[in-house]
Amino acid sequence: MLVTAVMELARTNKVLIKRLFTAAILLPIVVFSTLLLDSMLFRIILALVVAIAVWEYCGLINIKQPAPRLLYAFALALLGFILVSMDSWLMPLIIVSSVWWLLNTYWVSCYPKLTSLWHGRQGVRLLNGFFIFVPMFLALAALQKNNSELVLLLLALVWSADSGAYFAGKAFGSKKLCPHVSPGKTIEGLIGGIAASIVAMLVYLQLYIESISAEQYLIYVVLSVVISIASVVGDLFESLHKRLANTKDSGSLLPGHGGLFDRIDGLTSAAPVFYLMYYGVLL
Repeated sequence: MLVTAVMELARTNKVLIKRLFTAAILLPIVVFSTLLLDSMLFRIILALVVAIAVWEYCGLINIKQPAPRLLYAFALALLGFILVSMDSWLMPLIIVSSVWWLLNTYWVSCYPKLTSLWHGRQGVRLLNGFFIFVPMFLALAALQKNNSELVLLLLALVWSADSGAYFAGKAFGSKKLCPHVSPGKTIEGLIGGIAASIVAMLVYLQLYIESISAEQYLIYVVLSVVISIASVVGDLFESLHKRLANTKDSGSLLPGHGGLFDRIDGLTSAAPVFYLMYYGVLL
């Protein structure tokens, strides 16, 4: 028993070190790209990220041949480029996407029941790919163009929720959140992630918002809670696809994190919801 516990601790620490090392490399790149690049260069980098993530997603929905994978990845990245320039389409697509993520919450809660409805046909899986990646592209590109600091706030909320859930789950986790989908996730981890996201928001308000009413203050805190929960839904929806594909990670591009899709899964759901709440409620 003791030997097993020591080996598990060593394995966990090794994975954590890899995660931290990868994050230390990616963080300055993300901050630089968000704050210093113009909107077109940012979109180009974002399109590359989406294309790689879509390529990995194809592996989860049984598209194995390189040609159709490349075509689908290029098509979604191109759609993002086209739609982000059509201002009249932006908010309607964000609203539809947010409703779609509410529906995904239902699929997650029902799993493995009703799986055939959202995963049974290749056409449905391809449509899911559109809603997973394109609204995220639109939301991030629009946020960066309007106020690049909002992209960093969104990332801070999502990453704080992810890290808070990881450490709280390791320390206190006992009650499973969605055992059929992701056995490692716990209710305690979810609470820890929400708490960490609230802290990140409070730091942002302290540093960047000078004058704010109590009502607005509360709305910002609610925003952080909603985004942390939304990011978990995105994570779990990807986990459904990985479970059906019988794989642990979407890829192996990022040491300690798996694939690029594994790293941005929470962002796929959180980005459109953040855009909708910020521009539909706060402003």
